Amino acid sequence: MGDTGMLRIVLKIDSLESVEDVVAKVLQECQNGLPERVFRVPTEADWVSLREHIGKYAERVGAASTVRDSVIELRVPRAGVTIEPESRAIVVRGQRVGRPALPCCVAAPAPPEDAAEIWQLAGWMTELLPRADVLDAGEQQLLEDALKHRSWLVATLASDVLNRAGHPAVPQFVRDYVVLDGSGGGDGALGPRRDGVFTEAWEARISVDEYALYEAVHPAYAVQMVELGRMVRRYGRALPDSLLDVGSGPGLPTVMLAEMFPGTRIEAVEPSPVAFPHLVRNCSGHAISVHNTGITEFQGRPLGHSVSVSIGTSHHLDTRLFLRGLKRHTVPGGLIVVADEMIAPFSSLPERTQAIIDHHFVYIDQALAHVREEDLPQVECERLRALRDRDRRTAERLPALLAEVRRNRVAHTGEDSPWQRVRFCVLELEALVAGIDYDVERKTYPENFLELARDEGLELLEHHRVHATVGGSDSDAGTHVFALRNPGRYL
Repeated sequence: MGDTGMLRIVLKIDSLESVEDVVAKVLQECQNGLPERVFRVPTEADWVSLREHIGKYAERVGAASTVRDSVIELRVPRAGVTIEPESRAIVVRGQRVGRPALPCCVAAPAPPEDAAEIWQLAGWMTELLPRADVLDAGEQQLLEDALKHRSWLVATLASDVLNRAGHPAVPQFVRDYVVLDGSGGGDGALGPRRDGVFTEAWEARISVDEYALYEAVHPAYAVQMVELGRMVRRYGRALPDSLLDVGSGPGLPTVMLAEMFPGTRIEAVEPSPVAFPHLVRNCSGHAISVHNTGITEFQGRPLGHSVSVSIGTSHHLDTRLFLRGLKRHTVPGGLIVVADEMIAPFSSLPERTQAIIDHHFVYIDQALAHVREEDLPQVECERLRALRDRDRRTAERLPALLAEVRRNRVAHTGEDSPWQRVRFCVLELEALVAGIDYDVERKTYPENFLELARDEGLELLEHHRVHATVGGSDSDAGTHVFALRNPGRYL
């Protein structure tokens, strides 16, 4: 076989749920762009029980299934899987299947009055971005003042512009953040099995405590929020009285939503038991109700929301089920806006691996571009050198690099230096290694995401790559924002 469908042996597993996880993994990888994926799974599970179990799984995820004596076939839009018995094993074989594309456009109203200053500052700063390397002294001073702004959106955006201008700034609220005691994260503990997770939960691979602190220095983090907010104003038909935020994580984007739409009641849905305490704390003081559940289990309002959004979540889940969940909670004619990272198009496993490595290291290089060793505590200098070592940027050497930069992680309280930028890059490396494993990072490419959205009956209104990592077009890697309509009569 070619490298796209290479036969992989999975360690012997006896539980039907573990076989289901392999099937879910193969289905999702092919749905997200791999042309073929094959696993041989040694197992003592009996074939009759397995057929029954996979039949129930197919029902649960909305897959068409055909069950015969010696083969099970599952089919979802864009992908199909066959499961066949062998002597004391089963072979799970996935394949990609195809379909086409369309885009369109509309016109825009004013921001909410009590958020006018935030929108005004955000507009000014996004205009500065393309010429950040030639800021005058007055503009730089205003941006440095904005790092201390009460709005997390404004402070984060100011940090991004200053970094591009050669000043690796960090928002004041990140410097002042006090770590929650006993919230855990990144310790290897397994979380709940939700949405077809293949092995470890998100919090077992990513340090959620640090994610809650340092994600604000991610390049273009606030830029995607400004674009998402603009799309909500443009296509929402009216400023929403309520809004659903799916996959809120520790809550940074949810707070930014509340700042942009202060009159809107926000429902925030987050399944991670480790991220949830951060979400509760960060959202206190805003009109936000929080729910510790996944999108597939969430009950929500009986009639749904006129606007549903999601920031940085689609690549952690089965993309098709994620879109289906958003659609289920959005009224007919309602708006869905998704902001997320996407990688370059790929057609084989090695191409996908390289696309993920290239994408994440651009973010790392952008975040560290102007950080100087002399401005850092010693332990962060060592981390910085390791992260900048280009010889270690191969799939084989990344796990050892990650193990090295994860050591000695302590908060440098009172340090007036950009050390949080270095620590953010450890998170990027965690995400990169998890992405190669396909555990908790299921990144796809923009065109495929749109095909999956159309398969779920969603209509594209607008799509922009708001920040580039690799490639020169809107179909290439970077931070993307999509506005989608749930078709039907607007209620």
